[in-house]
Amino acid sequence: MDMDALIDEICRRVQQKIQALENRTEDTKPAILILTPDHGTACHEMLEDEKLAECYRTECALLKEYQCSPADYEAVVAYGMSNESLGKIAYGIFDSGYTRLFGQSILAGKKIYLVEEEIELYRYKDTAPKAYYGCLEASLEMLKNSGVTIASQSQIPDLILHGEPEEGVEPEGPSKDCEVPKKDESCVKEAVLDKRVITEKDMIDLGNNRVRKVTVGEKAILTDLAREYASKHRIAVLRRGTSSGKGHNL
Repeated sequence: MDMDALIDEICRRVQQKIQALENRTEDTKPAILILTPDHGTACHEMLEDEKLAECYRTECALLKEYQCSPADYEAVVAYGMSNESLGKIAYGIFDSGYTRLFGQSILAGKKIYLVEEEIELYRYKDTAPKAYYGCLEASLEMLKNSGVTIASQSQIPDLILHGEPEEGVEPEGPSKDCEVPKKDESCVKEAVLDKRVITEKDMIDLGNNRVRKVTVGEKAILTDLAREYASKHRIAVLRRGTSSGKGHNL
């Protein structure tokens, strides 16, 4: 084998290894399910969002012929909410792949983001009789009360990555007029996670093991649901510094 051929072969093998590593990294990312009732182009923006792709895999339920389980996804982004689908989902009628996966995702407690521009009911806000519109709107409110977040398509990637701001909630802290007794941290169970992307499942595993303090890498990414779980279950998350080795609260 001459020198040029040898160099080409080495480059080919290196490229194969790089591709294998990239594929392995992609497979370990948590997944977001894009749910649509039919073919269209509106969802392509979400499927191809670069910031979202850094932390998540996005998969199309329609391309999978709806043969997928909400348990395999961290969240669902739904398009194409017709009035017919809204009524069926609200009353537990799951007679299509779309309504079945939407309903199963609610029942499984998954975070669902419904694209505001894709809600048919809103098109009739200025023309429908108030009583009839209110009846259909009540079904939408029921979905919201069941954990569905309605937002514009442009906002959803940031909501997934950074969470929803809490309105009217001030940061917690000690009062100036009183002293807060220090907790005995000698028996607090701690853990270290070296993963690049920390998911809700990771936090659930820590919670099941009664871990109350976890240290993550300086550049680790916490998903929205991981943050919510940690906050709800009082798991302190610290980010490890690269120089001093000391951590600071996330």
